[in-house]
Amino acid sequence: MLRNYLKIAWRNIVKNRVFSLLNIVGLATGLLCSLLIFLWVSDELAVDRYHENSEKLYTVYERVFYDGKINGAYYTPAHLYRELKLKLPEVEKASPTVFPKEKTFANGPKVFKRTGNYVSTDYFHMFSYSFLEGSAETAMTGPNDIAISREMAELFFGSAQNAMGKGITYENSEKFQVSAVFEEVGPSTMEINDFYLHWDVYLKEHPYAEDWTNNDPNTFIQLVSNADAGSVGPKIKNFLRDYNRDIGENFDIELYLQPYGDKYLYSNFENGRISGGKIENVRVFGYIAFFILLIACINFMNLASAGSLKRAKEIGIRKVLGAKKGGLVYQFLGEAVLLSLISTVVAILLLALVLPAFNQLAEKDLGLLDLSGSVWAGILVIALLTGLISGSYPAFMLSSFNIVGIFRKKTQTDSKSHWIRQGLVVFQFSLSIILICGMIITSRQIDYIQDKNLGFDRQNLLTFPLEGELVDNFETFKGRALQFPGVRSMSAVFEPPLEMGGITFEVVWQGKEKDDMTAFTTFPASADFLRTWGCEIVAGRDFRDRDSKGFEYILNETAIKAMGLEDPIGKPLSQWGMDGTIVGVVKDFHFDTMKKSIGPLVIRHAPNYVWLGTALVKIDPNNVRQIVASLESLHGELNPAFPFQYSFTDQQYDLLYKSENMFFRLSQYFSVLAIFISCLGLFGLVMFTAQQKVKEIGIRKVLGASVMGITSLLAKDFLKLVLLAIAIGSPVVWYLMDRWLANYEYRIDMPWWAFGIAGILAVGIAVFTLSFESIKAANADPVKSLRAE
Repeated sequence: MLRNYLKIAWRNIVKNRVFSLLNIVGLATGLLCSLLIFLWVSDELAVDRYHENSEKLYTVYERVFYDGKINGAYYTPAHLYRELKLKLPEVEKASPTVFPKEKTFANGPKVFKRTGNYVSTDYFHMFSYSFLEGSAETAMTGPNDIAISREMAELFFGSAQNAMGKGITYENSEKFQVSAVFEEVGPSTMEINDFYLHWDVYLKEHPYAEDWTNNDPNTFIQLVSNADAGSVGPKIKNFLRDYNRDIGENFDIELYLQPYGDKYLYSNFENGRISGGKIENVRVFGYIAFFILLIACINFMNLASAGSLKRAKEIGIRKVLGAKKGGLVYQFLGEAVLLSLISTVVAILLLALVLPAFNQLAEKDLGLLDLSGSVWAGILVIALLTGLISGSYPAFMLSSFNIVGIFRKKTQTDSKSHWIRQGLVVFQFSLSIILICGMIITSRQIDYIQDKNLGFDRQNLLTFPLEGELVDNFETFKGRALQFPGVRSMSAVFEPPLEMGGITFEVVWQGKEKDDMTAFTTFPASADFLRTWGCEIVAGRDFRDRDSKGFEYILNETAIKAMGLEDPIGKPLSQWGMDGTIVGVVKDFHFDTMKKSIGPLVIRHAPNYVWLGTALVKIDPNNVRQIVASLESLHGELNPAFPFQYSFTDQQYDLLYKSENMFFRLSQYFSVLAIFISCLGLFGLVMFTAQQKVKEIGIRKVLGASVMGITSLLAKDFLKLVLLAIAIGSPVVWYLMDRWLANYEYRIDMPWWAFGIAGILAVGIAVFTLSFESIKAANADPVKSLRAE
């Protein structure tokens, strides 16, 4: 019986080649999109969930209450990890980390920059690493140890085995001994580092971190096996109150725990609570995958139900011969599943072809050979469900035909299913409208971000690390660099642009109220910062080369308003006990993403270049290559132990919106494919309609109807459906995109013309699709159309 069903299914697929091809292409395209998104989503959901102790690993985050506001952040005091482990018996292990740092290492003539982090002795016991040499026990036993990656070991020592126990010079000053070599984890983790140093090294380099009021590191803990996070939560909540007694009455910090595996996807804060993050993109693409696959299934339903009259006699004869409704249902579901499996094979072949390009676009390393058995099982389940869902309506509809009606040619296919087919067409084009319009609005917001006046000039601004001999020789470097043609100005700051700035409450000004807990972003800078950064000075002046022992401060307009100062120039200001004077006011500029409003900013003149870590150079755009070569040559002369490694601020700015750019590019491609699938279904329905009206078209031609008139007759009903889809899809996409734009403090107004363009594009594509088969039907020979059967 099964063999007979398969044979009949194959014969029908071969017999109706055009409809079968449309179905296979449509389903394969839909499955291809869904599989790409499925692989991407699976990879995103797997990030940082592979650790053996994952169920007991937690990230500590803060809720900071100040000045009537509540902020949330992962930044914590540098010694919090130690105190939690010491005072809470439920905490078995703990380790801090910081934002990965790029440092210079040397082994003889080999000098390279590598990115790494600082951790405690517990770190490798908490997180799962595969060691090529050494172990978790030897990796971080003391402050002279360094654990390095296989790639770093091969770069400096030739192999992991040769690296073990050898010394490597750090920042041209200290020497560390390689205590372990680990295999690179890969993209399934946020912690992609080439080296790990002991936490004591970080504290030595950043003595200000010893202060409990200074928050910078992240803190991770591992609970004992029988501990419950719910019971630890109340104990950790007010843990910092004993360490922050002198900050102020209107200030408080509460600590909370988040499962470590959730941090990658859930890292945004709203009112101090974790409220989302990358999970939003995962959900959006999950919906896109579902709807694209649904559009492909709708095509199948439409084409199968539209072509049902061709199989009416087959169904009637089989019913006369005793076929039951259940058997017919199985037959048609089997055909749908067979088509779906064929489409899946085609989709997998296409997937193998497009996966390299997709990996480059999505910055992933997905490979078909690397997929687990569960992923392949998931793909098979998707294929079977697609076949069952897409074939369900045609199967039950065809099997319900009345025998007498079939042979009297009075099947109720059109009257019963015509409105369903129309509804499905409206639904799939509504989804297409949502995708098109969403793509346009996303594009406008990204363009707005890229083109908005940020309050500083990020173009032609080169940055490089201020390290080694350059710290003491920066004035010499600056003086000689300014003599190069094309170097306009130069300055230095604490951290790279768009990463700079910590938060402090310890700013004191004239007239400050005792309970004022305004939070200020702050960073140190050297002379000519505003000129190099390209800011507009509202009052006062830029920093100059030091000619006094007192500290100088420059504030932005928002900080002046927060302080309530009317004539700030020359007024006293103190930060962390560093008494000084306000010498300038700068027009507000963005120093964070567009998702946050511009806050109060205090820039202080650094007492010396030890406080600074990044050099800024404003250059002429006409001769960039020669300028960079000159700077590199001068850097090699004054700081030979460190390689010259530079970047441009506009590139760093683009990285802030990497996820938005990726979202836009992927949505472009998926929108185009969704429209393509919809058009395949529309083309098939027009072709079927033309076949059903072949005699009517022939009679009209004999009576003098024009090709244009017949084409309009066939197309007008479908165009009405497309227009209805526009009316339904437009308010839906307005609501969805308005919610998405709400994530941005600085956003575009909803462009009304985007809905018009989406509608015109949908109508144009529909007309283009309809024209092919309509004109072909209208040009058919009426003699053949009217010939008796």
